[in-house]
Amino acid sequence: MNFTHKEKLFISALLLILYLIPAGLEWMQFDKEYLSLIMVSMPIWLLFFYIGPFWLYYGLQKTKLMSGLHVSVQGALYVAFMFVGAHLVSRLHVLAFAHYQFPIQEQFLSAFLWGVFIFAMAHMYLLYLRFIEEQQLRKEAQWNDLTSRLNPHFLFNSLNTISALIHASPHQADEVLHKLADILRYSVDQQSEWVPLECELAICETYLAVEKARFTSNLNIHWQLDPSLNLALYKVPPLLLQPLIENVVKHVKRRPIELHIRVYLDQGNLVFVVKDNGKGFSDVVLGERAESGQGLDIVKRRVTIAGGRLALYNDSSEKGGAVCEIRLPGHSCA
Repeated sequence: MNFTHKEKLFISALLLILYLIPAGLEWMQFDKEYLSLIMVSMPIWLLFFYIGPFWLYYGLQKTKLMSGLHVSVQGALYVAFMFVGAHLVSRLHVLAFAHYQFPIQEQFLSAFLWGVFIFAMAHMYLLYLRFIEEQQLRKEAQWNDLTSRLNPHFLFNSLNTISALIHASPHQADEVLHKLADILRYSVDQQSEWVPLECELAICETYLAVEKARFTSNLNIHWQLDPSLNLALYKVPPLLLQPLIENVVKHVKRRPIELHIRVYLDQGNLVFVVKDNGKGFSDVVLGERAESGQGLDIVKRRVTIAGGRLALYNDSSEKGGAVCEIRLPGHSCA
């Protein structure tokens, strides 16, 4: 059981409210002359019954002896702490107010009811935190698995590009090799789920430069960036567009290849559209029956994990072609 500083303040405030609700109803029946009694009674109840026992249990729970006990035994011990606290409340009130009465039966009943309630609420919250943590760990594991499968696929296709150039133009191959080194460095170094949008688009342009060197006039690239979009303010998953572009270069047989890339902001979502002038997607791909592990399938799963959506469809205009559209929540770099 570990709480952050904010959680500790929140829990203490909640325990204070749990005291004030029943106590406040009782105070409403008192006259102003009882205000001094309330000021004496209130810290006693808070310290020895509501807030004190909880943080005493919290401190002991960090020890191996307490943390190793079954949850039911821990609950019983917490109720015991509450009972001891209730007994101390009774003794201190008798010292302050000679006619105060808090029978032992009521002490036990109060300790049992409040102890079970507070202990159960605390553990329900801890179970919720563990659930969130497990979801995050599962998400990170899925992300790392997909990224590890994407990188070899990316490397294999990039080396084919270098191979096609190395004999025809060694000087150009050397330039392209340096660009490939930048791409691979970017691919290997990315350990986080999100990178600045401007960095992602820059490495995408570097990859397109490699492909342009290979296809020359047979590849025409058309960028359309929303002028109102500040690229430095948003983050995206690394290697987001590269597999989509790679898919165009690999499958479009028409020459020249017309590649259109559009990036814009729509209702707080970042939208990426990659369009080509090929024959379009087959019914198998559009029917979402693509073989698991393929480039588009990996991209789709990565986008889904990131909270976005990948849509595949064919352009309905006369030009035709396949269209990949990614919608992501607008994550800020701030």
